[in-house]
Amino acid sequence: MAVFLIVHGISLGVWRLFADPAQAVWKYAPQPFGMYLFWGILVLVFVGFNFGMAGFSALKQPVRGCAATVVTLALSFAVPAALVHGYGALDPAFSAINGAGYGAAGLIVLIGFYGFGILATGMAGWPWSDSGLRPAASGLAQIAAGCCLTGLGYFLLIYPSVSATTAPHAILLPLPVAIGWFYSVIVAWLTTFLIFDNWPWNRLARKSHMALAALAGNFLLGTALYAVHLALLRWVLIPPGAVEKIGAMLPSWPAQLGVCIAFWLIFWANVAGNWPTRFGAGTNRAIRAASCWGLGVISFFAYTRWFAGTVLHEAQIIPGFGGDPLTWVDLLNYVMLIYAVYFEFYGLSKRNG
Repeated sequence: MAVFLIVHGISLGVWRLFADPAQAVWKYAPQPFGMYLFWGILVLVFVGFNFGMAGFSALKQPVRGCAATVVTLALSFAVPAALVHGYGALDPAFSAINGAGYGAAGLIVLIGFYGFGILATGMAGWPWSDSGLRPAASGLAQIAAGCCLTGLGYFLLIYPSVSATTAPHAILLPLPVAIGWFYSVIVAWLTTFLIFDNWPWNRLARKSHMALAALAGNFLLGTALYAVHLALLRWVLIPPGAVEKIGAMLPSWPAQLGVCIAFWLIFWANVAGNWPTRFGAGTNRAIRAASCWGLGVISFFAYTRWFAGTVLHEAQIIPGFGGDPLTWVDLLNYVMLIYAVYFEFYGLSKRNG
């Protein structure tokens, strides 16, 4: 509960400074605030997971957390800024003029969060974790592989829709479908790794088979989740008037529900001790999944019908329903991961060294 309150308090402070439509001191929302926020999460994956905190682990807390946070913030501004203000001069899809490139640069993170994250988690760093490489070298290898996976996914799913020069027939999936479907893949990955203990992929005896099954299997599970979440949104969670207003963007809304579920998946595994642990594996996993999905749906309902408008001052889609859960909840996830991974719950944890 203390972590929950700390994360929400810090996130609300950041929101009031930069993103609140009515009260922000410096108004950078929705862009470029969203772009820098999403890249911050991706850089955190680099530092905390691909590199395993290499270069920071020798420092004591809270210096370790502060140093890692400063590096993360610096890179999360520098990399996307180079994209939109540098490469954007060559490719209009990434141009900073009128903010056209902010969304295109931010969507790299949608693909990259899985492309880089699955390597260090569900794939357990394979094949580099078995090669005897030092953590920094293994991290570089994971970054190189993640760039390949992310580049492939981005240029197949996202770039054809944001490029001004791509013919319509070259689009593999409409952008709203690509966003909603791929975020469902992310939810599948977080579920199998965090609260299912990498099941069912861990049933495979060879590490290489487990890693490849995790890489590909989440796409199958994510596709099923996408269909279920889209139906749940269309017929239960979103009022009919809002469904009509959202229109062609409705297929992207499994990402809005998915990020609420993802918050609880991350919280459950990293903060709440992955309760329960005392029953059989199947029972433990069923209770965890029911808890995270239940809390995710409740969070989505409360956010869109009260919190977004009353607390965050976001625009309504129809009276009594609105907001953008993806931005706010990703801010929560970012702050929570910094506190858990970088600071190791400094101030609350007994282990502060």
